[in-house]
Amino acid sequence: MGKQFGVAVKGIIRRGDSKILIVKRSAVDDHAPELWETVGGGMDEAISPQENLQREILEEVGLEVKVGEPFNIFSFTKDNGEFKIGITFICDYDGGEVLLSHEHTEFQWINPDDFKNYASVASLHQEIGRYAESQINLSSDK
Repeated sequence: MGKQFGVAVKGIIRRGDSKILIVKRSAVDDHAPELWETVGGGMDEAISPQENLQREILEEVGLEVKVGEPFNIFSFTKDNGEFKIGITFICDYDGGEVLLSHEHTEFQWINPDDFKNYASVASLHQEIGRYAESQINLSSDK
């Protein structure tokens, strides 16, 4: 038997104005402290990835969302050596006001194009860059 590994679910939460939500990890986080990220976390219940993500988003930022299509699948090793597979879903904001948990210190609604100006991990810069491009392509098709 190989080593067990975890699954993380993340959401690119978009509003009607096309802005997406990013949150800043707390300084005491055990992984990537003080970097900006999308909302999500490890799967900890035997329910679908989509339901886990909906629950994580509600716990971390107090928002109701509709979880849509998977956008990206990635893998990473946490600062503590744990290997994780990640799935990012596109989520549509459905209600509520942002209320941060202890895991994050700040939040911003930004144009996806502007994420490159925020300190984060290279893989997330790539993912959101790809998301921004996909949105530009969509709007030019109309």
